[in-house]
Amino acid sequence: MGFFERATVHFLHAAIGSAIVLLYPLYESKLAMEKPSSREHQQWLTYWVLLSLLTLFELYLSTIISWIPLWPYIKLVFCLWLALPSFKGAAYVFENIAMKYIKVEDIEENPERDLEEEKKEKEDMKKKAKEDMKKKDDEDEAVDEDEDDEEDEDEDEAVSTRDEKKVFRAWKLVDDYIEKNGADSLEKIVKAGLQGN
Repeated sequence: MGFFERATVHFLHAAIGSAIVLLYPLYESKLAMEKPSSREHQQWLTYWVLLSLLTLFELYLSTIISWIPLWPYIKLVFCLWLALPSFKGAAYVFENIAMKYIKVEDIEENPERDLEEEKKEKEDMKKKAKEDMKKKDDEDEAVDEDEDDEEDEDEDEAVSTRDEKKVFRAWKLVDDYIEKNGADSLEKIVKAGLQGN
């Protein structure tokens, strides 16, 4: 086999290995992040942890590994077993090895738990925002009432400021109606109202 043939074979092995070890798991991890399934999250988080441990193992023991025949193929088969959906080896490692020897607290079998917690937090934030708005409105009304009381004491205690505002608005509406339709039309409406009573 010539140099170019060996280089081509080596390149194909490296490309296929990278695609299997990195690209496919990256794509599946992205899809798993979009799903609420905690089982998928466990599969791909465990995969990446195991791949990083395998990489560290290779870095620190590279002299020993260089003596192991067919190491790249062994690694490739192991990564295939971890990643492929027909095997789901990473999920197997998580459930049968990691859960036995590593104590993980508060893991429930309900995959929607995280989503429910997020929804509950959002609802709590909305309730709190509504309560804050209500509290602020109540404070504003209390301030308005205090201002109304002060103005009532100054002018007339019998008429509140709100009533004055309503009366002022009514007069403004009457003035606007007279400007648009004339005083005669307002007089006709008043007479019709008196006759109805």
